[in-house]
Amino acid sequence: MDYSLVNALRYNMQGIRHVINFYDVNCAYMRKLRQRVRNNEFLKFPTEMEIVPGIGIWHVHGHQPQCFSRYAPLYIEGAGWIDGEVIETLWSILNVISTSTCRMSSPHRQELLDFQMNDSNFMKMIRMGRHLSAKWENALLASREAGRAFDSLNSGMPEAERHHWMDMKRAALNTWVDDPYAMDIFQLKTNKAASVRTVEMHLLGQHASSVETPQGTVMWLAQGLAIKESAIHVMKDKRSLKSTATDIQKLAVIRRMDRLISDISKFIDAVTAYMGSTIEDHNNMTADEAESKWEEQNNDPHSDLPLPFIHIPALPLPSWLGHRNCNKHGLDALADLELQLRIGQANDTLQSIHFTLADKAVLFCTEVCLASNQSANTRTWGKVHQVDTVLSRHVQIYRKCRKAMVALEADKVLMERYKPLVDQDLKVTTAICDPNGSVHHMQNLAWFWTMDIPRDAQESDWMSECRLYICRG
Repeated sequence: MDYSLVNALRYNMQGIRHVINFYDVNCAYMRKLRQRVRNNEFLKFPTEMEIVPGIGIWHVHGHQPQCFSRYAPLYIEGAGWIDGEVIETLWSILNVISTSTCRMSSPHRQELLDFQMNDSNFMKMIRMGRHLSAKWENALLASREAGRAFDSLNSGMPEAERHHWMDMKRAALNTWVDDPYAMDIFQLKTNKAASVRTVEMHLLGQHASSVETPQGTVMWLAQGLAIKESAIHVMKDKRSLKSTATDIQKLAVIRRMDRLISDISKFIDAVTAYMGSTIEDHNNMTADEAESKWEEQNNDPHSDLPLPFIHIPALPLPSWLGHRNCNKHGLDALADLELQLRIGQANDTLQSIHFTLADKAVLFCTEVCLASNQSANTRTWGKVHQVDTVLSRHVQIYRKCRKAMVALEADKVLMERYKPLVDQDLKVTTAICDPNGSVHHMQNLAWFWTMDIPRDAQESDWMSECRLYICRG
């Protein structure tokens, strides 16, 4: 390999000072290349030539994750949007004759392969002009679309942050050839947003000595949020029971419903200690629309459960009263606490939606698309429906959480960050399970995969890939 590379770089290369070398395992091959050549008296590199290592797109995805930013052609200045492969692109042409060569003798097989490759080279030569014209038109179209997306992303970035990232990019590219580890700044590093438990622990420490709210307020509010989530799961489990359900399955659901009612009763009994007599002034307030839907779903005339109907009242949380009523009765501190817990709940739910959609995408890639008969197809689609059921629960929790944030009159920046979930956002795409896949470069993921850029750049809660796109642009 060293002999072939050295002679290729010395043949008809006058005036060329910059070479991009693609090899399947360049991450290991280029480490001591110059040392090997220097120790060999028969090999000699052009001293003034700079060799930039790269790995083709087809192979780099099989390497370690860090190899992508260090050697993929997308990160090499001047390489353009190429795949960096040669032999692999000819496999589809050879597939045409693969079945014919199975039973051939070696001379016959070699003759057929030579004929096929000669024909391929001839067809490439006579069609080169038309092919390059089509690639040029596609490149112009993709360049304009990528430019609009980049400008939209770039306009939302703080000026100081953008300059800092560009300085990091220039420093990495200047030392890249000698130190590939410098390209690790392009690696996607995502910090998980604060969960509801993290927010609860923070609030417990912050309000331990607070006189604005009674002791135990944070735990009481967190318990209310957990009860609402439990109610969604219990009611959906009850609705999913079929007439063929066993007594053990029915009893398990009934016990969960009974436990839920007990938790709600304890929660309501403690409301006076934290909200005073405010609830008595608003006892004629209509129940939340979500709880009304739960009651309608729970009142199933065809259900043969011993408890066909259970009344689930609206929990007396600050979001139930509304921000104005909370301010009117001096519960604004309580409303702020619930809003912070709701943010943590929204983060948890979006994270669960991430995982569920990713599981669904992997199911399609690994099982649905590979199902070879009716039995396998039925089983795999059954798994997909199970994932859809889990997804619907997370979506319902998020929508109720966002509705509570609206009732608490969260600021505009926060509501722009936590956008409404629509059915279009929940469509699964295999780009999720392989975000660097070459076939997905023109697909756009839903908003919750990247969140909003200005706030993320300041607080680094969710996605840091904006730095990746800015630097690559």
